[in-house]
Amino acid sequence: MNALRYGLVTGASLCLWAGLAAAQQPPLTGVYAKEGATLVVLEGDGQTYVQYDSNFPSGKGTDACDCTFAVEKKTSPKSWDLTTYIHRESKWTLGLEADRLVLKGQGPGCCGAGWSGQDSFSRASLQALSTCTLKAKEALLRPLDGTRQGPTLVAGDKVEMHASLPMPYNVLVRVVKGPRVATGLLSANELECSGLKGGLEAASADAMRALAGKWVQVRRKGKGYLIEEWCGSNTPSVTLEASGSILIDYGQDDLLGQVRRVNAEAGGGSTLLVAYQRGASEMLKWTVTDPKRNVIRLQGGKDYFREGSLYVRDDARKGIPVKAEACEEE
Repeated sequence: MNALRYGLVTGASLCLWAGLAAAQQPPLTGVYAKEGATLVVLEGDGQTYVQYDSNFPSGKGTDACDCTFAVEKKTSPKSWDLTTYIHRESKWTLGLEADRLVLKGQGPGCCGAGWSGQDSFSRASLQALSTCTLKAKEALLRPLDGTRQGPTLVAGDKVEMHASLPMPYNVLVRVVKGPRVATGLLSANELECSGLKGGLEAASADAMRALAGKWVQVRRKGKGYLIEEWCGSNTPSVTLEASGSILIDYGQDDLLGQVRRVNAEAGGGSTLLVAYQRGASEMLKWTVTDPKRNVIRLQGGKDYFREGSLYVRDDARKGIPVKAEACEEE
């Protein structure tokens, strides 16, 4: 009898401790970032959202994920079921492991076809959300699924969000008012983020001006270079503005980013810290390979530039032969 009572008490205690452990899960809200990828969690009373952005190798080029999920069901203290609302047939989960968050899912819909199906982020990388202020007279907090009306915010209300440059048109925000926490979408132009960091550092301004311009991709041919032109595609290029804005043209697609820092190196080279929407970033090494012809090599990160590519300044390309692909006439 005593053994039975001991077993019942012990079992009840274990269940109680398990329940307390589940109830005392630390908040997950914030930004988890690593090179080339970012995961953002915004917890609310009615709805929790998860954003995932990454760039990854795909064939000889690069592809990307741009995913926004709602938590459909918290299936256990260690796993959430996610939905995009658009591609409901795709199954996504977020695993809540002791030292990391693990995203698993089917890529088609918000990821390129070459996505591996899994990515993970260390809990130790957690950073707080930025705080911005509503500058519009009033704004409606819009839910991701569009099925219900969110609360109305007024000028001066504070919102939490993952604010980075360049900013997307619509941003997910978290609003804390007393004991209540709401989440939803706002337009970026309705917000004032005066403390937003992410632009070009002042100390890098002179170095950035020296790199500014359009740079066209070339390849070596013998002792010289060759520019290739393809049907229905631009010649790949990189365009940098003195402000730090960078446009990477892959040929049939492009990507806008922001150079945050330029570290000058010996021989006219530099290291660039480049950030993309929602916080993904990479370090690129800028090496002057042929100063007479204004040719540089851009290499770094894990994606498009991982093997390195040669570029010539567009206004210095004169004399470099062009090989144009023969195109069929329509």
